[in-house]
Amino acid sequence: MLVKETGVESGSDIYLMTPSENAINMLFYPISCGHYFTAEGYKIEREDYGNYLLLYLIKGKMSMRSEERVEVVKPGQVCFLDCHLPHEYHAVGHAEFVWVHINGSNVGAFYKKVREEKKSFVFSVRDPESTRKQMLEFVYVYRNGQFTNEWKQSLKVYRLLISFLEDSSAMPDDESDSISDITQKALKFINSHYREQLSLKDLADKVSISQYHFSRVFKRDCGYSPHEYLMIVRINRAMYLLKTTDLPIGLISEQVGYQNDTAFSYAFNSRIGMSPSEFRKFPI
Repeated sequence: MLVKETGVESGSDIYLMTPSENAINMLFYPISCGHYFTAEGYKIEREDYGNYLLLYLIKGKMSMRSEERVEVVKPGQVCFLDCHLPHEYHAVGHAEFVWVHINGSNVGAFYKKVREEKKSFVFSVRDPESTRKQMLEFVYVYRNGQFTNEWKQSLKVYRLLISFLEDSSAMPDDESDSISDITQKALKFINSHYREQLSLKDLADKVSISQYHFSRVFKRDCGYSPHEYLMIVRINRAMYLLKTTDLPIGLISEQVGYQNDTAFSYAFNSRIGMSPSEFRKFPI
């Protein structure tokens, strides 16, 4: 997946996610994630990004500045940044790392506790290989086009945060996602036809059940309504196109299934908190 950022090399992945209202109100949730290969020149500098960053360094070195101090991240170490505060980070030569921006009502409390225990926002972990695998799981889900229930995603974030404070080996293995055939078929159809004007009736007819039954099964399996999932798919695709192409916003609006720019901008702003043009310029 093409990443149009200075210093980010070929082979790097980036994925952007739109949380549901349930996730925003009750869960831990990822906002974006990536697996980057970077060179000298890669640098991110922000005043306030409104979330938290988890970064695991695989190779090389990185410099992190936050809370009026600078820390160097070495391979096998984690950086946990409060991105509500002014911060800057950059690669020192070539570096490979996996990162996840997260949020949730209780992430701030975890950050304060980890910061207190580790005495820094950069620290070593007891089991680096386990941490690396847990971080890469977020990337693999989107790289492979898999569906992951937000409740399960929340649990993965929670377990990762807990592992910074406790022995992660004591934690139970995650359960595999279990989704009905009805929902699997609907998800596949939505992901292939999100550019079209899809109604609840269209989706229910596709799986040959009543609208009421379809809505109930879909929400039970996914945690949100078919309409909300369709909107999330469209917004996720729009974010990808805004960050990886120079296509006009009007054309992107059409490509993700909106009938006009106004409806697209309203939906995008209501979910992301900024306009499509602002998002395109904002560093991730």
